[in-house]
Amino acid sequence: MLFFPYKLDISLYRLPYLTVLVCLVCLTTFLSQQRSASAFARNLTIYCTQETDANLHAILESIDDKSVGRGCANVFMAIRESHDHDREIAELARKVNGLDFYRDKYQDLKYKESALGAGYANFETLVPRQLTEKLAYGNNRYDFVTMLTSTFAHASWSHILGNLLFFFIFASCIESAVGSVNFFFVFVSMAIVTSLAYSYSVSGPEAVPSIGLSGVAMGMMAMLTTMMPRAKIWCFFWFLLYIRRFTLPVVVIAAWYVGWNIYDLTHHDPSSRINYMAHVSGAASGFVLGLLYKVFAPQRLESLVLGMNS
Repeated sequence: MLFFPYKLDISLYRLPYLTVLVCLVCLTTFLSQQRSASAFARNLTIYCTQETDANLHAILESIDDKSVGRGCANVFMAIRESHDHDREIAELARKVNGLDFYRDKYQDLKYKESALGAGYANFETLVPRQLTEKLAYGNNRYDFVTMLTSTFAHASWSHILGNLLFFFIFASCIESAVGSVNFFFVFVSMAIVTSLAYSYSVSGPEAVPSIGLSGVAMGMMAMLTTMMPRAKIWCFFWFLLYIRRFTLPVVVIAAWYVGWNIYDLTHHDPSSRINYMAHVSGAASGFVLGLLYKVFAPQRLESLVLGMNS
């Protein structure tokens, strides 16, 4: 079975330049992420096979930590992802089992710490971080730059194509209604709100960095629904031999997606990597912005209202 909305039943009277630009930036960024991931894998393989000496290799293979694992890639990536690199190195050095270089335990431990520290320093130099890691928003820091850059980064083709479909459908109408200048501030506001909401909702090492345009896309959907609840959206439905194309009120679509995301937020698997808080907070921000715009600038909606079913 396949069901998805794909087009609003509204005629646009101006080209949504910024909406198109956001989509192009997302696609360009994702292609750069893929190239960066390939380069990272290549550099990681070269470092772990050619740049570690026999003693360091033995240390890396003798670390007994189930959460980290053993081996060059697992150990050095665990150190990189830790909040305190020196502390992580010291803890991993103490977990080296069945391998002694000195009779004196203190001297032996310090040698292992030194070897891991020097190895990690070389790792940082020879294996640069992936572009995705640089663009992602981490919940443990309030970085307004990554609040924006994270919206353009995505994890897979299905992730980016799904987000861009939803984003373009609703954002193009929002830009036509409010104008490109106001649309820019709406976009930035939603990106910041979804990031801050994520920071306040999660904590600890289980909170993974966030990427994706889905929170902003949900915000655009909620904002359009608030501003123009009578608008309709074309939907595609396929099940076995049954294929249909039909329209539904945008308020129905919004209620469906927002409702499911609220449910998922309160019942989701803790190991899930989907940022439901960004979805829900994005919808909330869109609802508020839609109300404000409908109250203080209702005249800007007239051209789109006239375009319904035209």
